[in-house]
Amino acid sequence: MIVVTGAAGRLARRVVQRLIAKGYDVRATDRVAYNESPAPFVQIDLCDAQPVNQLLTGAEAIIHMGAIPGPGGGTPHEIFENNVGSTFNVLWAAQVNKLRRVVFSSSAFAVGWAPNPQAFIPLYLPLDEQHPLMPFEPYGLSKQIGESIGQMVTQSSTTSVVSLRFTNVVPPERQTEFPWPAPTPDNPTTLVMWAYADPRDVAEAHVLALEADVSGHEAFLLAQPTTRFREPTAELIAQNFGDRVEIRGKLEGNASVISTEKAQRLLGFSPRPGWNQTAS
Repeated sequence: MIVVTGAAGRLARRVVQRLIAKGYDVRATDRVAYNESPAPFVQIDLCDAQPVNQLLTGAEAIIHMGAIPGPGGGTPHEIFENNVGSTFNVLWAAQVNKLRRVVFSSSAFAVGWAPNPQAFIPLYLPLDEQHPLMPFEPYGLSKQIGESIGQMVTQSSTTSVVSLRFTNVVPPERQTEFPWPAPTPDNPTTLVMWAYADPRDVAEAHVLALEADVSGHEAFLLAQPTTRFREPTAELIAQNFGDRVEIRGKLEGNASVISTEKAQRLLGFSPRPGWNQTAS
């Protein structure tokens, strides 16, 4: 049995449906009511440790998506306390109940995002999983700590943890609004907002992470292959960062500033083409 937290959320609903379609026995949970849940549903607050432990009794794995979603979802204290406390309860209960796998919805905001678009200057681009986590605000920090909790759990149990760092999930109908105006030094756009992710691919990645042959704690970045802009990415980096950012590898055309090579290699992740690309 697979538990999915935050199941009333738009993205988690896709994950639940995908799991059911693949024949999994699913138990869904959220702190808000979800009367139309296609799977058996339990309404609990993940910040309460006892019902979380009961929820995971008999489970094989859990996909932990329940959180305040983003820096604007609450006050700084609410975001930090909810996201860190709930993630600790879930991961600790997973360890106690000897679950095989936890899939944790992390965020690229843990790598770096700030309200000031010029605050986060990456060490290199495209971003990959080796880049240091440099959160500027409580939401990104809560995801960084969530990954650290996952690392702790894997070091003291047989439970493995996969953290998925995605952001800017844009539904297909909204992708028709691309391209965005290109960022400039006078009108900048926060770097991680250059990238975007398709909800269908992110949902599939959660299922792939559940099934992947990995051990310990592994983190993966997720994004579509292009930015939201039409202009060549290498030119935009030069215009907005000058020589302060090293470019590693190929950035052809409007290639994304986020590399998904690791997810493709270890998870079998196969993102849909970018908004201005055609499938080969």
